[in-house]
Amino acid sequence: MSILLQGAGFKKRLMPILLSVALAGCSNLFGSSFTEMLQRDANASSEFYMNKLEQTQNVEDKETYKLLAARALIAENKIAQSEAILSELGELNEAQQLDRSLIAARLSAAKGANEVAENQLRLIDLKKLSLSQKSRYYETQASIAENRKDVIEAVKARIKMDENLTDVQRRQSNVDKTWALLRSANTGMINNAPDDNNVALGGWLTLIKAYNDNIRQPVQLSQALQNWKNAYPNHAAATLFPKELQSLLNFQQTNLAQIGLVLPISGDGQILGNTILSGFNDAKGNSTIPVQIFDSAIYSIDEITAQAKEAGVKALVGPLLKQNVESIINNPASVQGMDVLALNATPNARAINQMCYYGLSPEDEAESAATKMWNDGVRNPVVAMPQNELGQRVGNAFNVRWQQLASTDANIRYYNLPADVPYFLQENASNSTALYAVASPDELAEIKGYLANSAPNLKIYASSRSNSASNSTEYVTQMNGVQFSDIPFFKETTSAQYQKVAGSTGGEYQLMRLYAMGADAWLLINHFNELRQVPGYQLSGLTGVLSSGPNCNVERDMTWFQYQDGNVIPVAN
Repeated sequence: MSILLQGAGFKKRLMPILLSVALAGCSNLFGSSFTEMLQRDANASSEFYMNKLEQTQNVEDKETYKLLAARALIAENKIAQSEAILSELGELNEAQQLDRSLIAARLSAAKGANEVAENQLRLIDLKKLSLSQKSRYYETQASIAENRKDVIEAVKARIKMDENLTDVQRRQSNVDKTWALLRSANTGMINNAPDDNNVALGGWLTLIKAYNDNIRQPVQLSQALQNWKNAYPNHAAATLFPKELQSLLNFQQTNLAQIGLVLPISGDGQILGNTILSGFNDAKGNSTIPVQIFDSAIYSIDEITAQAKEAGVKALVGPLLKQNVESIINNPASVQGMDVLALNATPNARAINQMCYYGLSPEDEAESAATKMWNDGVRNPVVAMPQNELGQRVGNAFNVRWQQLASTDANIRYYNLPADVPYFLQENASNSTALYAVASPDELAEIKGYLANSAPNLKIYASSRSNSASNSTEYVTQMNGVQFSDIPFFKETTSAQYQKVAGSTGGEYQLMRLYAMGADAWLLINHFNELRQVPGYQLSGLTGVLSSGPNCNVERDMTWFQYQDGNVIPVAN
């Protein structure tokens, strides 16, 4: 017993000595204890860290704050600012140098310098990294793979990243990003990808295959997802299910008892309302679902929603006029308990439970144009918009989509006169430059005329605004080579439906577009739950391939046409 007590006393006397030695060893790595923060997640904003940098007097802590700010700037997609801070770093201790190496590799990957980033990662000793730092290491690997469009390698890196994450919010974000990668992948590539005996990878591949195989049958998809969760109870995506799929676990197919249709069928807007009504009724055909029509030219939207509720209507199509859509947005309680497919959107459109927005939006065309140009190899688009509110909206929509595709801004310019447009192109003489113009037929003809000498080989893309039934043969000839977007219904010129609609509208394209919109409104309301709850769900309509975007704005993938040798022909998207 005395020996044990003596041993315990010796250990007690020895402990302070061991602790001081240990701390002395750590000081070479960390210096100030605050530098240990580099081993943890950076949860604050870059502004927070920059403010702290200004306030602290400690030289070592200043360098730590610079590193933390640089990390936060990358997360905020402010790559140039992060690089600038990294270039200002002074003398660093070992821990700071290690974190700087991680940041430098992440910056290289963010700029697409994949080989540089890989070489920088090879120089980092994984054994010296904390769990948080390892997760950042693998995040950089994932970024490199994503740059190379290697989805499977990116998923593998994110699997390793998950193994080192301890924060639930970050794990959920990683799961969601992994799922987004798989959703973006080619189906054939997914089906042929080996799991390399990696249980986690095998689980992800099984999940995306279940999704792809059942996307057209949402009820079956819901069951397939539940079966997957039961088969992989310990998988990261089972414990933190992808947010995009969560609503599908309790999916119920759309089942309509009756529909309320809100349109101006009298008064000034009756030609619009009646044309949409015609398309809606023709699409309805012999369906036995009762439709009650509410005339928004006679009753206020508040009166209509009250009448619809009293009549037991659970699905409302409309209203069409923007001020009425705004009224519902400002008072969503007025439509509580009803599915609402608004036939317009406003700048104030926001996510409201059980409400979607659908219309012939010029913003949809701009987004489609950005995608089309990117797929055609255009990397320096010049976007010519009219100097007005429409131009601002459409230009912004193009730029948002371009940022998603190219991770950079498009060159958006605004013209007062068509003669302004050639000057927009003088700074962009590369082979990958092309023009997207929102213009009337007369304006586009003038623009093309100005460019005939200065840029005869320039690829020109336009919106449906330039496509009119009144365009002459001379105009069509002059537009040779120009591509423009419009509804796919205009491909079906020989169909009985097209001939009927052209006859009833006098061949007026704008009215034909409204007819197609009415037909698609029937299609959408009959697949309302699928549209809202099934990510990636698509419907092929007369106005385009329809899917749900942010705030349940119905997006349209347009058809592209080209003027060629005096004819208008569809082209591949």
